[in-house]
Order: sequence, then C-alpha cells, then structure tokens
Amino acid sequence: MNKSQAKKLIIVNLAFWFVAALLPQMVRLLPTGSGDPPKIFEMLIPMFFILLAGGSTYLLKAAIGKPRDE
Repeated sequence: MNKSQAKKLIIVNLAFWFVAALLPQMVRLLPTGSGDPPKIFEMLIPMFFILLAGGSTYLLKAAIGKPRDE
C-alpha cells in the first residue's frame, strides 16, 4: 500500500468514527411529540455502532493484507 492509499484509508476510518460519535447527539435533536427520542433508536443506535465498527475493521484488515508498494 502506498502513502496515498494509506492516507485515504485513515480518512475513511476516521469518518466512520466521527459519524459514530455524532450519531447519538443528532438523534437527540430529532423532534418528537413526547419530547423523548423514539424508542426504536434504543435498538438502532447500537446496531449502527456495530456496523460502523465492522466497516472500520474490514477496511483495516484489507489494508493490512495488501502488499506494500514502495
């Protein structure tokens, strides 16, 4: 993997975790009739975190498995 590919991988990985960090705050901003976040989000948010972690892990595994071009 050359430097530009490594840099892209790091940026995408950081974007995954940036979204994961902002997601709960964004959900709390959604307006509802009762003023509380919808109950479905109690299940969806952890599932979304797991998907983001899986995507990040997949990207890193793919990067580690690639031969290094110098």
